[in-house]
Amino acid sequence: MVELARNPLVELPERRDGIVFCYHVVDGKNERLIGWDAVEAAMTAGHGFVWLHLDLSVRRAREWIAQAHAIPEDLRVELGSSDVRTRLESYQGTLFGVFTDMQYDIDPDLTEISTVRIFGSEQLVVSARRHPSRSMDRLRRTLHDGKVLRGPADLIATMLAHLAETVEMAVVELIDSLDDIEDRLLEGRRGSAREDLGAIRRFAVRLHRHLALKRRAVFQVCARPPAFFAEEDATDLREAIEQLGAVVDDLVSAQERAKLLYEEMAAQQAEVANRNLLILSVLTAVFMPMTLVTGVFGMNVAGLPGLVAPHAFWWTMLLMALVGVLSFLGLRRLNIF
Repeated sequence: MVELARNPLVELPERRDGIVFCYHVVDGKNERLIGWDAVEAAMTAGHGFVWLHLDLSVRRAREWIAQAHAIPEDLRVELGSSDVRTRLESYQGTLFGVFTDMQYDIDPDLTEISTVRIFGSEQLVVSARRHPSRSMDRLRRTLHDGKVLRGPADLIATMLAHLAETVEMAVVELIDSLDDIEDRLLEGRRGSAREDLGAIRRFAVRLHRHLALKRRAVFQVCARPPAFFAEEDATDLREAIEQLGAVVDDLVSAQERAKLLYEEMAAQQAEVANRNLLILSVLTAVFMPMTLVTGVFGMNVAGLPGLVAPHAFWWTMLLMALVGVLSFLGLRRLNIF
């Protein structure tokens, strides 16, 4: 069948059944399957393996997972759940994992987080998500362009490598945004930097919460992968997990940097506020004696000097100016400012 679209946002006919796409891989050749009948036939063919990518927002996909005999019963619930904790587990000779990905959206900004659930066995690989997945679409394009897979373990390792690369792109974009905010702060152009930095910190916290790896359990699986993993596949799996771990470390560093930038921004704002407060305090101290003079000469009582003198107003203004200048010089002498 001719490829109808490469953008997963375009609804393909088979997606109404919950199948985003499906491939039957035999001797390195990737055959695109359409519909559940073709999937079931390929699974019972007894040669090669099937990669099935499902949309969990479609009821038909969830029903198939709940009844799939090729998937251990305990993992059927995990595969259809909404848990977002990143993990990798080995179970009865199969592999199950939950990994973070970026949503495939029209907006090029990598800010929307998605979750991909992966199950792998010797003859079946199932990946499932609720939102369009950027990594899975990249991998689909790679297969469509003729990538040769050694087997299901190679597909899973490649899948995890794509996931790590996609998340790494999001972290790099986050770091670039921090660079831009830092430049604006150094140049004194705060503008909307506070709002932008707040958005970056919120995204970093969400991403880190999704990427929080249970590293000990993950590396135990990498050290002793299921039997259908060859030595070369196990090496690729370890490299993909190590890459994902490095991305987590970079994200932690970016979070610390964002925190420091936020503190620097708060310090700059506090410095501006203190400077403004000092100016107001100096003006208050300078005008206070002048206000006293105006208060005294503003009293409407008998015997007030200058009531009938023609130049009394100007003498009063001169006295006020003199008192103001003396107050200002006194504050400077005391190093108040």
